[in-house]
Amino acid sequence: MCIIYEYNIKRTISTACVPAAPEQSRTVPAPLRFCLIPTILLIISLIEEMDGNFIMFYAPWCRHCTEFYPIWSELAELVNTKDSKFAIAQVDCTVHAKLCHENEITGYPTLFYFHKNTFTPVEYKGTRDLPSLTLFLSEAFSVKTEGKQSKQPNEVKTYSGMSYLNDLNIEKFVSKGQHFIMFFVPWCRASQRMAPIWADLAVHYAHNNYIKIGKVNCMDNEITCENFEVKQYPYLLWIVNGKIMGASNGENLDDLKAFVEKMLLSENHDPEKFLRKKKALPVARISEETFETFLQNDLVFINYFAPWCAHCMQLSPLWIKLGEKFQNETRVLIADVDCVQSKPICETEKINGLPTLILYRHKKIVSVEHGGRPLDSLIGLITEHLQDSASTDPEDKTNEDIFLSKAKDEL
Repeated sequence: MCIIYEYNIKRTISTACVPAAPEQSRTVPAPLRFCLIPTILLIISLIEEMDGNFIMFYAPWCRHCTEFYPIWSELAELVNTKDSKFAIAQVDCTVHAKLCHENEITGYPTLFYFHKNTFTPVEYKGTRDLPSLTLFLSEAFSVKTEGKQSKQPNEVKTYSGMSYLNDLNIEKFVSKGQHFIMFFVPWCRASQRMAPIWADLAVHYAHNNYIKIGKVNCMDNEITCENFEVKQYPYLLWIVNGKIMGASNGENLDDLKAFVEKMLLSENHDPEKFLRKKKALPVARISEETFETFLQNDLVFINYFAPWCAHCMQLSPLWIKLGEKFQNETRVLIADVDCVQSKPICETEKINGLPTLILYRHKKIVSVEHGGRPLDSLIGLITEHLQDSASTDPEDKTNEDIFLSKAKDEL
């Protein structure tokens, strides 16, 4: 259970804690949650001992404090685990006015973050919701740990099937192949629960040549987690050739294995095997070598994207749903092209904006869309051209068409 300690003003630093909440006195029985800090000496002690301290200065009569308390309590449950080196704490300024005056508190609630051995706080002025608070904690700690980046290895270290990733090596690592990556922070209780499960998953797939399991500590690799728009912990992403193809909400080993088996395709780049398997994945990845082969389908709808494009990432879940819709339709192929990995294709097709959605019918462009469209609209577009394709058999050519085709072949 996560604990936020509350010290009795008459006790020393090493004494036991008593419960408290903004609307409670310190003598009312309640779960051990918050650390009331009655003297500057206790603040100094916490700042020297803990890696980080997030402290709320409040008054029990403050309506904003009372409304905010459930969120602050939930943050405490996430952060204050038994072995955590971070503390969520609070100070009642009606009881300890001198302490609040020394910290120049002029409004309630005021939220200060103190780095270890740093007595100049970082004030939190953002939105008072749980996602914003957890993101602030990661960012605040990252400011202090930026110097560690130079010590991080460029090469990926892998032990027992687990690849350890950072800002310097993740881009190259995920650019080719299929990857299942956990983004986490060590102080998060949910991340701590997932850690042993994730390790077991890595061991299970350690000898699988088609998938790599990895993890990223967002407290040490802020840039990476911002690029992947990580807003919660842990965040489990399925990444294929640098592109996010899905996210898992699994909480146990069986759930995660089921997700892997659903997403994993051993021959995801081989057109013949891909089509022969009746499209085991909803979206085919097209490269320079396979472009012409995949384009032989009656209808081919291609999403031209780049991994760094935010709009492309937003479109990705919708594109997967579109692929699932037509997964059993042999005449339709939903695919995508990474314009970073397959730049020559995008240049040939004159792609000048991302994402660009092009629908081909018998290798000819019949529709071009820039940006996203609602799923129903995309389904309707494909259905319309399927009906047109059915009414116009490509083999029903005029004599002139046949003559021109033969003449072209002879040349």
